[in-house]
Amino acid sequence: MDLDILLALNGFAGRGDVLDALLVQLSASPVFKGIPLMMLVWGLWMVPHAHVARRRAGLAATLVTAVLALAAGRVLSMSLPYRARPIHDSDLPLRLADTIDHGTLNGWSSMPSDHAVLFVALATGILLVDRRWGLVALAHAGVVIALPRVILGFHWPSDILVGGLIGAGLALTAVPLLRRLLLDTGLLDWLEARPGLSYPLMFLVTHQLGTMFTSTRTLLAVLRDVMS
Repeated sequence: MDLDILLALNGFAGRGDVLDALLVQLSASPVFKGIPLMMLVWGLWMVPHAHVARRRAGLAATLVTAVLALAAGRVLSMSLPYRARPIHDSDLPLRLADTIDHGTLNGWSSMPSDHAVLFVALATGILLVDRRWGLVALAHAGVVIALPRVILGFHWPSDILVGGLIGAGLALTAVPLLRRLLLDTGLLDWLEARPGLSYPLMFLVTHQLGTMFTSTRTLLAVLRDVMS
């Protein structure tokens, strides 16, 4: 079934320059991936609400959980047995989109999808805060995040499923606990009383999540090369 779903969805690749360009941008650009969700978090934070403290605590807990989810996804992909991505299997009759070749993402294990772990964790956390916008975030995770990555052959459908289950499970467990911690300890009130500290910090976290810590990972790679 994994193979059947992959090949059926992959049939949309390589059918035209415009569609290929759109799929590649959806899979790669923060403008489509993380930034819309971070804009949603900021919007929900700023909009007046009857239970504003509980909502903001839930959003802060979601951001912390998302950082943990991304870290968990990377650790799992590096520690679990290596699984080749579909585009790295020359025996598969895959259609390749323009600008994508069999060397794309070479060396990166396919299982689980760290994109699925992160974005489903974010969407689930938002769902616990606001059901309507949480459903929108889940649709974004499925259509904008997961679908193009399967169509392009970056992931097997099961990679997405496992990653999504990990992200959802982590959010369902961690967000309520962290929200209660923020409220019961007075930490949220302490941060709210110091906007000169809390809002720059929130900007930094949302910027890094919106770009999946690309700049930080690049910096760490440079430092590793310099010090090796």
